[in-house]
Amino acid sequence: MTCPAASAAALSEVGEFILELAKNRSEAERCAIAQKLLALIPEGGAEDTDLPASDDVTLEGWVLMNCFLLIVVCLAAYFARVMYKESLRYSNHHALETGTYSQYLLYRFGYWYTWTPGSAGIVLLSMSLCLLVSGALFQRILLQQPISEGLWAAWLWVAAPDGGGSAESPIHRLIGLSISIGGMLVFALLLSVISATFEDALQGLREGVGPVIEGDHIVILGYLTPMLQIIAKELCNANESAGGVLIAILSPLPKPDVEDFLREADGDIKDWVKNSTIVVRSGDACSIEDLTKVAAKSARKVLIMSKPGVSREEADALTLNVLLTMHNNHWPLQGRCIVQCQLVRNQGVFKRLLNETSQVLTTNDFIAELMVQSAMQSGLVNVVRSVFCFEGDEFYIQRIQGTAGRTFIEVLFSLPGVILVGIMTPGGSLELLPAMDRIIEADDALCILAEDDSTVPEQATPGTLKDIRGTDASEMQIVSQHPETPAQKQTIVVCGWNDMIGAALSEIEKNVAKGSQVIIHSPQPVESRTEFIESSQKRRNHCFQNITIQHQQGPLAARFQLEELPLAEASMILVLADESCESARTADSQTMAVVIQVQDILEKRCGTAGSSAVIMPQLLDTNTEETAVQTGIHNYIMSSRLAARIMAVVSEVPQTINIIDCLVKTRVCKLAITKLPEYPAAASLDLSVGVSFNDVTWVAALTNEIVLGWSQLGAGSAGPWEMNPQNRTEKRQWSPEARLVVLKRTRHQEETF
Repeated sequence: MTCPAASAAALSEVGEFILELAKNRSEAERCAIAQKLLALIPEGGAEDTDLPASDDVTLEGWVLMNCFLLIVVCLAAYFARVMYKESLRYSNHHALETGTYSQYLLYRFGYWYTWTPGSAGIVLLSMSLCLLVSGALFQRILLQQPISEGLWAAWLWVAAPDGGGSAESPIHRLIGLSISIGGMLVFALLLSVISATFEDALQGLREGVGPVIEGDHIVILGYLTPMLQIIAKELCNANESAGGVLIAILSPLPKPDVEDFLREADGDIKDWVKNSTIVVRSGDACSIEDLTKVAAKSARKVLIMSKPGVSREEADALTLNVLLTMHNNHWPLQGRCIVQCQLVRNQGVFKRLLNETSQVLTTNDFIAELMVQSAMQSGLVNVVRSVFCFEGDEFYIQRIQGTAGRTFIEVLFSLPGVILVGIMTPGGSLELLPAMDRIIEADDALCILAEDDSTVPEQATPGTLKDIRGTDASEMQIVSQHPETPAQKQTIVVCGWNDMIGAALSEIEKNVAKGSQVIIHSPQPVESRTEFIESSQKRRNHCFQNITIQHQQGPLAARFQLEELPLAEASMILVLADESCESARTADSQTMAVVIQVQDILEKRCGTAGSSAVIMPQLLDTNTEETAVQTGIHNYIMSSRLAARIMAVVSEVPQTINIIDCLVKTRVCKLAITKLPEYPAAASLDLSVGVSFNDVTWVAALTNEIVLGWSQLGAGSAGPWEMNPQNRTEKRQWSPEARLVVLKRTRHQEETF
């Protein structure tokens, strides 16, 4: 190709040569030559020529155009090389035996398009270059138009297709039409690529691909179970007074499914989320990359749930892998973990992988033991549900000014709006229900029952016991409560079977006399049940001495087999959710059927008065709760809810684990329902004019017990209860059916106190 600058110089030299030849010509001949030269120059003069005014600009345009063409040639050469290699591959791999070469090329293009990053953009750019180059070449060949102008015109037709309407000649319009059609295809592909990219970005936001950019938040590593809903609700309730908290949930299921599941929780999600924030990410809790999505590194607390629907051994194995990942990365850096454990023997392994502030909870054992304790008195389960959640009153441990040097009973009446139940020493030891004359030290923290941590008073009300109750501390006589009935031989019926049976039998063993009998009715094979109970005793290093176990096998709700059970002689009847059922709802259906039939059998055998035995069913599905209440069943354990609430309470108030141990593990104290006339000091009260909460608190304190609440006005002996009444001095009528909810020492502790 000739350089435009060289052509201009040559034209100038030719013009000077012609003028030199015309010097010896006549005037008429010179005019004829000039007219011929002028005819060679296009109309418009030099301004209409393709030559730029500057030689530098002309050279720059020429260099750019040739660089562009060089790039095109290189790309064409690369494409030819690829096609050559593909033809060799087609021949060498014997692909001609399975399809034609065109089919092979289409197959290879599909593979390349799938696995090459940015393949859509590469295809779009290649099509645009082909249109530009082919359009410029056609204009050069057919219209003798410079390449630079051909490229510019082709670009205009590609970017703004007008079907060649801006062209002047028919051939020019035909070229414009062809390029415009290709431009529309390029534009359509461009829209498709942009749309797909934008949709992928939105889908990534919808699926939670991006990480959570947060710190000092709460992370839940959980599964789609009712526990997840309840833990989220409890944490939102607990942090409402603090302005809310961010809760990041990592689940193996897709993010939209988890969010829809949370929306299906009881009540409107906006009502229970309140001022907190919940974000969801999808991933594997054992993966560092997925844990990074929820910023587990900078979390304040990480709650790790056990996987449902698998054996307890497998669930703990999966949890152990999560703990290994967290331990190897020292996550969370400044936080702690609350881990759900299925087997007691795995607690030690879990604790070795956690820091000192973390907790390992065997929630299933807690629930089984609380279930047995609650079955000893009708209505007691409502107290358990009340104190282990953030919807009512819960336990807190805080230091309060103005308590040092005062006795426990003085401070008991000096904390408005809360109830003192124990003392936490500086060494971390909890003294639940200490002696009433115990002196509180300056470094002691107080364990209290309060509606919320914001309602805990900063300072105790001053005054001596004489100022408060009109009695001097030296004159106060603490007497022991009248002795409890010694443990007796009992008959206990258990309908159903699941992994909680081991802990339930161990708790029954602690509360009955030797010679007691436990009858278990379940469709599970007797051999497997016997083997499980033996293994359970080995795990707990205790052999049952007070109870003997009999097995009855058959359908859980079979009426004729339920009638064979000694229901009328039973002191308690436990109905466990049978693990042979396919789902929680099916298990609850079986449980409700058993309860209704047992009630009917007892009514026929014992008359309208019924049996004194408490029927305590275990429910799994929260949707069954409303059915149970409407049916008149108020004594029940919602195991998933209670497990979730215990995890949430321990995560917010770590010292709660000490209270649970005192109630369940070491059995220092217990919750009980009592009658007011049972207390010796109650004789000094005039029940005809009513009693105040301070009155009943004083009466119980003289026997070293603490009143946590009392039955609501008009309620029966099984509640419902009013826990931590706020008006302590207002008197109310006291009916014979009214009861007190108290914290008292167990029989063993009373003997050693």
